[in-house]
Amino acid sequence: MEEKVVRLTDNDIAFLQEKYPSLIYDVEKNIITGNLWFNVQYKDEEAIEDNYLIEINLNKVILGVPAVREIGGKILNIAIQKNKRPVDLHLISLAGDVCIIIPPEATEKYPNGFDLEILMHHLEEHFYWVSYVEKYNKEPWKGYGHGEKGYYELYLKDKSKYLNIFTNYFKCGNSRPERRRKEKELRKIYKI
Repeated sequence: MEEKVVRLTDNDIAFLQEKYPSLIYDVEKNIITGNLWFNVQYKDEEAIEDNYLIEINLNKVILGVPAVREIGGKILNIAIQKNKRPVDLHLISLAGDVCIIIPPEATEKYPNGFDLEILMHHLEEHFYWVSYVEKYNKEPWKGYGHGEKGYYELYLKDKSKYLNIFTNYFKCGNSRPERRRKEKELRKIYKI
């Protein structure tokens, strides 16, 4: 997957200033930093008001999704408080790098590449999920695992839609017996 550099347009900058005034776009560094404040509700779950100190690096955009870091240490502290592994809260490094989407779904969520409005909504949803876990000790909806577990869970979500992605990722060919062997192996490993 190729990394790209994306620059905000004048419309993007105006949107950011209007909707997220605590986030600042540094044109020279091509990075957005600051507090992401939100007060949102998803599905039938409780509304949550919270904020996270984040950095969005527009110099590292893959499949329309820039590199995002939570730079305040909040997610790591939640993981410690809740006796969870940081990766269980989608924190993939101690530097605060977060995993916000599995690549096959990135191409669906960002069909035309990077879109700031879609990204900001997506980040609110992502951080809502973390805040919900902090507040209620459970997930508001099932989050994907990482690496092969995430690809396996995606495949289980819709086998016909994600068949090719599954067979390519796990290099199990297009034969049904090979695929079934791989499914059995993964079911045993992940107990899904």
